[in-house]
Amino acid sequence: MNEETISLGELFSILKRSKWLISSLTILAAIIAFLVSSFIISPTYEASTQVLVAPKQSQNNMMVDTSQIQSSITLVNTYRVIIQSPAILEQVQENVVGAPENIGNLISVNSEQNSQVINITVQHTNPIIATDIANEISRVFSKEVPELMSVDNVKVLSSASVPMFPVKPNIVLNTAIAAVLGMMIGVAMAFLKVVLDRRIKTEQDVETILELPVLGSIPVIERVEMMQQRQAKAKGEEVHV
Repeated sequence: MNEETISLGELFSILKRSKWLISSLTILAAIIAFLVSSFIISPTYEASTQVLVAPKQSQNNMMVDTSQIQSSITLVNTYRVIIQSPAILEQVQENVVGAPENIGNLISVNSEQNSQVINITVQHTNPIIATDIANEISRVFSKEVPELMSVDNVKVLSSASVPMFPVKPNIVLNTAIAAVLGMMIGVAMAFLKVVLDRRIKTEQDVETILELPVLGSIPVIERVEMMQQRQAKAKGEEVHV
């Protein structure tokens, strides 16, 4: 069985013949992604606030016990769970006008490794509601921690400000990704069209597909060339008469 191979020149030839198909799909995919990202997908805004798990100072108020620092770092993971608990979120939902019921799905709580700072991030289609929820979470949390944990070592480090620009959707990124996908689909369709086309068009196809020698061939005459030959022949006959 002969294996069919495609040379680099043939690859470029296939791409050149299908350049309009590839270009059309690339542009069409980019336009669709741009329109969907701009007018269909609702923009999402993000507001962030930070709370600090502060260690207790020693009696002279000048030195901080390292064991207290380590204890504060250890408590960060516990505090992250508390922030996302119903004990905090239910109060936030009641206090913030327009806060949705699934408020837990809007927030993310994280902290850097060995850090005493907890980052609270809220995403919402309304920038004001996102800001109010973030600030209310930090306020309620710092107020409830002394009662829940019998400690008073949480301070609001920074409050959230109203975001001016949405974080999602990323119109430029979505458009670029769609354009690349459209181009890949166009290239795939171009090669698939060649692979699935089993018609015999050239002498080489006869030798490759049928495994038969070529004894002769009939040249293809274009319609324009045929008309020119007829006109030239007619003129020659007129001159001869």
